[in-house]
Amino acid sequence: MFDLQEARAQLGRCEYRKGNIEVALYVSEGIDIAAVTPKIKVTISRAGERQRYDAPPISVNAISLLLEAIFLKAKSLQSLEA
Repeated sequence: MFDLQEARAQLGRCEYRKGNIEVALYVSEGIDIAAVTPKIKVTISRAGERQRYDAPPISVNAISLLLEAIFLKAKSLQSLEA
């Protein structure tokens, strides 16, 4: 599930950088923000803990990609409204 979300975030970033705002917005629409938000919160809350042997639900890199996708989605909507 997260691989698909990450792939959409990567593709959205590439399309946004190329100037394909509509395509970037279309790709980012497929990211289920509500589904990944709880896992992002758990991962961030565990970041300060020292001896945790179980893996976080989502990698920090994936969190970064998804947050960037949310930002780019907002920027895409903003530029389409202007």
